[in-house]
Amino acid sequence: MRKAVRTVIAVWLGVALCFGSAAAAPDGGASGSDEAAAPNRIAGMETKIVLTPSMVTNESGLGDATLLVDEQTLSGDPANGTGGAPVTSWQAGWNVSLYPAHAYIDLGQLYDLTSIYLRDTYDMYPITISAGSPGNWTELFTDPLTGWMTWNAHPVDVKTRYVRVTLHDPRVNMSEIVLYGTPADGGGDTTAPAAVTDLAATSSTASTVSLTWTAPGDDGMTGTASSYEIRYSTSDIKKADWASATQAVGAPAPAPAGTAQSMTVTGLSPATTYYFALRAKDGAGNEADLSNVVSKATAPVSPSTKIPLTASMILNEATNGDATLLVDEQDLAGDPKAGAGGHPVTYWNPGYFEGYYPASAVIDLGTDYQLTDVYLYDGSGGGKMSVLAGTPFNWTHLFDDPLSQQNKWIAHPINITTRYVQVKFDGCCRNMHEIVLYGTPLGTPAPPPASTPHTPPTMDQLMGVNAFIDDPQDKMQAAGFVREYHNWFWDEGDAWDFQNHSTVYPGYPNNANKFNPSYGGGGGWNFDAYYQSLKGAGLTVVPAIQGSVDWLSDGFGHKPVSSGKDALLPSSYAEHADHMFQFAARYGSTVVADSKLKLAAGQARSTGLNTLQYFEDWNEQDANWSGRMSYFTPYEYAAMASADYDGHQGAMGNTYGVKNADPNAKMVMGGLADPDLDYIKALKFWSDWNRRGSLPFDVVNVHLYNNKPSGSGYVGISPEEGKFKEQLEQFVDYRNRYLPGKEMWITEFGYDTHPGSDQRSPEIGPNSQFEVQAQWLVRSYLAAAAAGVDKAVMFMLRDEQYIPEKFQNSGLITNKATGSVPKISWYYVYTLKNRLSGMRYLAEENSGNANVKIYKFKSANSSSGAYVIWCPTSNNTTVNGYQLQLAGTSTSATQVALANGNTNGVQSNLTISGGKVTVNVSERPIFVMVDNIQ
Repeated sequence: MRKAVRTVIAVWLGVALCFGSAAAAPDGGASGSDEAAAPNRIAGMETKIVLTPSMVTNESGLGDATLLVDEQTLSGDPANGTGGAPVTSWQAGWNVSLYPAHAYIDLGQLYDLTSIYLRDTYDMYPITISAGSPGNWTELFTDPLTGWMTWNAHPVDVKTRYVRVTLHDPRVNMSEIVLYGTPADGGGDTTAPAAVTDLAATSSTASTVSLTWTAPGDDGMTGTASSYEIRYSTSDIKKADWASATQAVGAPAPAPAGTAQSMTVTGLSPATTYYFALRAKDGAGNEADLSNVVSKATAPVSPSTKIPLTASMILNEATNGDATLLVDEQDLAGDPKAGAGGHPVTYWNPGYFEGYYPASAVIDLGTDYQLTDVYLYDGSGGGKMSVLAGTPFNWTHLFDDPLSQQNKWIAHPINITTRYVQVKFDGCCRNMHEIVLYGTPLGTPAPPPASTPHTPPTMDQLMGVNAFIDDPQDKMQAAGFVREYHNWFWDEGDAWDFQNHSTVYPGYPNNANKFNPSYGGGGGWNFDAYYQSLKGAGLTVVPAIQGSVDWLSDGFGHKPVSSGKDALLPSSYAEHADHMFQFAARYGSTVVADSKLKLAAGQARSTGLNTLQYFEDWNEQDANWSGRMSYFTPYEYAAMASADYDGHQGAMGNTYGVKNADPNAKMVMGGLADPDLDYIKALKFWSDWNRRGSLPFDVVNVHLYNNKPSGSGYVGISPEEGKFKEQLEQFVDYRNRYLPGKEMWITEFGYDTHPGSDQRSPEIGPNSQFEVQAQWLVRSYLAAAAAGVDKAVMFMLRDEQYIPEKFQNSGLITNKATGSVPKISWYYVYTLKNRLSGMRYLAEENSGNANVKIYKFKSANSSSGAYVIWCPTSNNTTVNGYQLQLAGTSTSATQVALANGNTNGVQSNLTISGGKVTVNVSERPIFVMVDNIQ
């Protein structure tokens, strides 16, 4: 739905996490000497450890990690007031998918570290320092690097030989690390682990070799070693060659001495003989002698063959059109490489909206392949298309094809190892009918994940309504959940023309939020009292914080990105992430430091009011009807959500995003106007590669309206005809398999009651449009429960106007001008909530009659429950004298009929005979309440 509007902002405050607190040391001249590593310390002085580039191991293999320690002389002695100004910094690349990037410093022996100093230059993105040993690290602290040309001091107290540096973002700018401490006391552990003597290479594939060995101990064959270093080479490994051999990634942690251990080394070339060796280290830095050296040849690559492609491999990044048509005719396509290509006819058309282009789709082969050929069937289109492969979001361009042929297979020889292939159209009408890939698998695809059980909510908590702050709260009681449309500008300025751009409000970063009273409602709306009142009434509330602000954008629905910013970067949404932080800081369950609050003068400096748990991030971000400035591609929305959730995992600082204000809060994804699972899949794909698999919201959220063409327009249809339940089930199944623990909501559905609306509930037989709306809403709630969603929120509580325009009269009550009078639907929905309160959906019962549908609900706290029975038709069908077989040992049964003017329905007793009761069934659901149900 399209509703009212508003926007937000952000502030950079850094807090370092460490054994002490970070402090900025004053700059000073360079000391000109690295002799501070002497074992004797001057009283009150820190002892600087000599660091050299040869001590650095770049675990990520990206960039030049020796730049962490290349300017030690220029760095001076920051702990003792004479820190210099080093300038070079390690950068592992500009694609966020390359991060986190790791490197470690080997001090050569154990040290008692006392302080770590980081040269903080500019940009505010976090860096983590850890101690321990390779493969076994303990975090010491994370520094958000919020200073400017300062030395950040971190007191520590740890004994270690190794120090690890982790960059979390390409924009980390730390130009030097300086360590302070003294060599650990001599007379400690001087016994090295035993050398491994039974290393064996047991099996191989074209790209892997499996190794086994018996674990040595910490001291000889006693205890447990600290870490393994496993290396390989294409020539024999001698002790003198050890450092030049390639270090294997992913060595396991040592097990107790005598334990059998194993590892599979990956990323090897086919048909190649490799040599392997390992050595163990203990916590004191003692290294074992080199193990025995073993060799193993990887398997040769099988001949290149046609790769089976299926629809399940396709991710439609454009989210429009059917991208599975790229691979839907693989049998008909034949074997074009062998000269036996067929003539496929279907093709993917992403549509004509500019926001879908460049339109791309990813083919996930499930495992690495050595690709040799790509064949494209050029139909009747024209214009460039591209094929890419390699690492998502850091793609390797393979080739462009102008699609200048007609009904012809076009061959493109390639040579790349990849799991992912991206097909990209830079404009519409690229009639490429089919893609065929040739290559050799280098592994075996993992099976899809199993479905994870999810406990459904009780019906009173599932049922919701959409509303505004000025709607009558007593009428909201028909449901247990309220989704409140909340414009950002109500909190920040209340300027809404988006043309003249008022300069009265200070804007970001000097925000002056108002909540009590707010800027909205002429300055009279008190959201503190509103949320508290609804909570006191037992209603759960989620504000759908929607729209931009006048001081940031040229349109209410525009993406909240200032001019010149890249909408694909989380940092571009700092203003919005700032507001999400402020909102959660006020109404969440966690008290936030007063210094972090950004409130207008005269506002109560309240925090942790604990009136809200959920915060919805935008509304209908896929609104393509509003133009490119308002439409979020999946990756643009993912970037904003990542900022709004937790400041892009802390990279933006700790005053951005809902989770940084209240870790207990749940952020709700903005409801999709088009319930497209591809959009959700694309959000997860982005998160896999840009957030290390962490999805930046807690709730998946869609909107779904059932209608069909009728004459020159449309008409609403029943949830059964519209496959309401089945459409929701696809999202629930995806959640259960790929997003376990997340909630699944539908936050808009409903029907208009004006006979001229394209979303109207029509008259059916003797039933008015008001009666049909009431029946279909009840049946929609029931279908949502059966589908497995956690919240179902109808649109909406009240009418706007009684006119033919779509969505203007979907209310349970009439508009304010006519007194907010309850419609039939308000009574029916209220009865549904009251009668099924405390009950969860149990199962669908086989009625034995196609015109009768039966859902079972059971109390969460007892064996009692209810059957809900109705005819799932839309032609005034009735089934009289239907005998309902009761499942369980019920001794009493009561029928409840929905009735206009009654919020509990009309109750009558039923007689149980032979475990059955007899009822008359119509398209208006009835309830059979029983004391026992199974």
